[in-house]
Amino acid sequence: MQKQELKQGINDSIPIILGYLPLGLAFGVLANEVGMSIIQATMMSTLCFTGAGQYIAIGVMQAGGAVFTIILANVLVNLRYFLFSTSLVPYLKGRVPTVIGTFLSYGLTDETYAVAMNRYQDHAPTASYMAGLNLSSHIGWITSTLLGAILGSFIGNTERLGLGFALPAMYICLLVFMIKRNSDVFVALSSALFCLLIGYLVPSTMENLFNIIIATIIAASLGVLISERD
Repeated sequence: MQKQELKQGINDSIPIILGYLPLGLAFGVLANEVGMSIIQATMMSTLCFTGAGQYIAIGVMQAGGAVFTIILANVLVNLRYFLFSTSLVPYLKGRVPTVIGTFLSYGLTDETYAVAMNRYQDHAPTASYMAGLNLSSHIGWITSTLLGAILGSFIGNTERLGLGFALPAMYICLLVFMIKRNSDVFVALSSALFCLLIGYLVPSTMENLFNIIIATIIAASLGVLISERD
């Protein structure tokens, strides 16, 4: 049973890994451009494992920003994982040991969360499945970063390769998989609308840090209200 769950987790991570490959490759190239060594870029993906946060760090480094700015930006941007992990508690409680669940939750990302939540609708969570899904995805991200850092000196302009669209495309696919009811469509469209509205009203320096979090909270609250009425 455990081997089967582990294998299923690894299988479910394959689409995520395929999405990570161009993103990690691009990050490795950019890290090389700002002066990071292959080891530094690879260790950053190993210790941080936050694509958005790592790209923010590269941007701040390119602009000559302070380390404190990088840390603060990452804390704010990654607050969404607090919401993700909180929503997973009802599924994991009593089924996955706390210590093991805490360790494996280090691999929680937007993509692994979406895939896991989709499976948990019909299957009970297991530590083996979490290990297969999260660890495989993490290894895929580390490997792609390593390749990007190695090939960084040979790749000049990543934009011409179209790598910038890989992340939005992957998120769109994950969203489609999660939508099963009309209310899901309403919540998805509402979150997008709030995100754009807040981004328009709030200065751009604050937009990247808060609009996604605020829009997520509002849309999640609407989702809860709709579910209760159903």
